[in-house]
Amino acid sequence: MIPRHPFQRPRTGAGWASGAYHGGQDMGGNDNASGKFEGFRGVINDIRLLLTDLLGLGRPDAEQQVIIEVFFGLMGYVAKADRLVSSHESNLANTVMDDIDLSLAGRHMAMEAFERGMHRNINVNAELLRFTDAHPAGSEHNERLYDVLLRLAASDGRLDPREYETMALVTKSLGLPAETLDARLAQYTIKR
Repeated sequence: MIPRHPFQRPRTGAGWASGAYHGGQDMGGNDNASGKFEGFRGVINDIRLLLTDLLGLGRPDAEQQVIIEVFFGLMGYVAKADRLVSSHESNLANTVMDDIDLSLAGRHMAMEAFERGMHRNINVNAELLRFTDAHPAGSEHNERLYDVLLRLAASDGRLDPREYETMALVTKSLGLPAETLDARLAQYTIKR
């Protein structure tokens, strides 16, 4: 199996893969009709994204840009904390992009941010400060960022000490109590 690049959707011969992920549910089926329907939906979504960008409607505004850059930059950073980006981590990043319905311009921005994070070309403290200035502890975006990063760190079923240290830094920088990390990790089945 060839690993796919983060944010690249899997393709089948008849369009998008039939096992499309939507809101935590596998929407695919084993029958041919279901696969064709899902493939068609993927093509329609791509056309919608392309038209949105062509009309100039897909460019994220300044606030959205900060959110995209911080979310995906930190996701890349956390994913590479154990020196290996697993397919689970890559798939979660793709799912987040789908869930927040990014335009093509937004997806490009997210991919660049993820790459910068993976290659350690970001200042984690500065990114978290930039984010918490606009979204303080207790805010919806702050909570969502923490949840996404925690799910990413736990997505492969194990938590490397470097991932734990990274998440401890994130926990503190987002203004959350230190015990929050262990309490949230207890919700996952992971090896440490």
